[in-house]
Amino acid sequence: MTENIAFIRGRYSPAEAADVVLSLINEKIKFHTVKTLNLRHEEPNSNHISEGRIKGLKEAKKIVEQLVVNAHKNGFELEINSTIEIKLLEKVYS
Repeated sequence: MTENIAFIRGRYSPAEAADVVLSLINEKIKFHTVKTLNLRHEEPNSNHISEGRIKGLKEAKKIVEQLVVNAHKNGFELEINSTIEIKLLEKVYS
């Protein structure tokens, strides 16, 4: 079963867009940081996935910051459309 949920839809001022998108990115960075710290104690060699995800999120954050600054300097708004796809999957046991 798969569900697609409209998550973010609309036009935003640069400040609003920064607040919405950067808040989400920062929360995901925090999530993966905590996960990495927990895995270091539980499975010392298993945290490379979260570390790679943190790196990608930090790169995405820089891109968003550049877009927001550009929009602010040039008097633009930003349109943001985001959908979350959620799938139910059978649990894999290791």
